[in-house]
Amino acid sequence: MSQGKKGKKVFVVFLVFLFLSFLFLLIGYLYFETNRLSLYGIKPFSDVKSYTASLMKKIPILSSKIEYKPLKVVPYQTLLEEKLQSFQKILDSQAASLTAERLKLQAMEKQLEKLKATLEASQAKLEAEMKAFNQQIKMEQSYEYRLKTLNQWITNSQPAKIGQILANSKIPINVLVDALMRLPPKTAGDVLQSIAQTNPTLAASIVYSLAEGKK
Repeated sequence: MSQGKKGKKVFVVFLVFLFLSFLFLLIGYLYFETNRLSLYGIKPFSDVKSYTASLMKKIPILSSKIEYKPLKVVPYQTLLEEKLQSFQKILDSQAASLTAERLKLQAMEKQLEKLKATLEASQAKLEAEMKAFNQQIKMEQSYEYRLKTLNQWITNSQPAKIGQILANSKIPINVLVDALMRLPPKTAGDVLQSIAQTNPTLAASIVYSLAEGKK
């Protein structure tokens, strides 16, 4: 008797274990399927309230007090198309935004290129002006040096002899005028008088240039 009871208890325990295992497997599978369906936007238990209302609607006493709305079933293909359309709209919006940014960057690049070209042109112009300015300074410095040297020669020479030399030289009139203007008045007058004795035309031109320069 005791062995029969013991065997029956073991069998009952086995059945309970088997039932619980099956129950756990069933719950796990339902949880797995629920999660899998949720990936497609399907919520299996979202309409439990509507389903309960449909059952209670069949009870005569409660039918007038229950407001039941039939379930709205959306085909999977339609649901998938809606998801794809929504995703496509997001992609189109992002693509449009990227296109706008790309056009903006291209416009900025063009502006930078124009600015670079303007700066390069300004730099080239400035360098050319600096070069011309330096050349002009060198010419003026060289001109002043030659005038200073010529004045020293005239000052250290006899006015009559240097006047004859200047009268027969090919020195430009403007150089002679600048040189005479830097000499003391008496020395300049003696040299001009000597030039007039040898080349009156040149002396007249010097006097004319002096007079024009004083206006």
